[in-house]
Amino acid sequence: MDFKKIEWIFFVAFLGLNIFLFSSYHDAVNQENNVIRSDQTESIQQRLASDDISYTGKISSESRQGYYLSAEETDLSNVVTRNSDKRGLLSSGVVLNDDVLTKTLSETESEKSTFDPDQLGHSVADFLANKDDVLFGTDYMYMKHFSTLGGDSPEIEASQVYEGLPFYDDTAKIVFSLDKVDNRYAVTKYTQTHLSGIEQLREKTELHTEEDAIKTLYINNKISRGSKILWRQLAYSCILKVREKNVYVPIWYVAIETADKVTQVESVNAFSNTIVTNNTIPKVEDH
Repeated sequence: MDFKKIEWIFFVAFLGLNIFLFSSYHDAVNQENNVIRSDQTESIQQRLASDDISYTGKISSESRQGYYLSAEETDLSNVVTRNSDKRGLLSSGVVLNDDVLTKTLSETESEKSTFDPDQLGHSVADFLANKDDVLFGTDYMYMKHFSTLGGDSPEIEASQVYEGLPFYDDTAKIVFSLDKVDNRYAVTKYTQTHLSGIEQLREKTELHTEEDAIKTLYINNKISRGSKILWRQLAYSCILKVREKNVYVPIWYVAIETADKVTQVESVNAFSNTIVTNNTIPKVEDH
């Protein structure tokens, strides 16, 4: 047996393997560096444009701050009882179910309670300012993105606000059901929830920006090619229930219309910049 020949064959084989592995490693490093350089030089706006993703306005990189908040859901039944001597819309047509108040307006009341579609913000604010028409009205503000005048069931939403930042949560809103009458919208019914005893659980904290949230959704394939970003909204939402209290954090909500004309609303935690995927709110009860 020619051992010299065998040694030479193994030497050539190992040399070829080492050259292959080094070449593969070198190519991988180059690709990684190219990706890093691409991420550094190509803005999210450029990446959206390259995928034919459109949006209105400017994607903001403004730094904002927010809190971890706790609050209790207001016992509206008790509040209504305490205010039973007052006249106004709350004197009749009110139904209470747990902490949800539903007021159905009579025909006469509805005729007097109308919103001007050209000045919705002012119309809603005027309604909310009347203490005889709604409880805690000045705690709420009109929310354009959460409202719709289209279709057979137009609705306007007003959200409770804390230090200028609204809530987007079933526990802190008023939803007005409307009927179109000539050039205005008459209120036929509204449902209300409210939060009391809002407290800061931590000091004010820097939040991830709107631009950060858009990047996170884009990188995770939540914004597909040919889509349209309809709106973006930062708002508090409940993430945990601890006995009688709820815990709220700031969430970025992004409405996206796909190329197939399907609208979806994605959400990103503004503290962690992670996509919110679990719609079930955990509860901590006494034992």
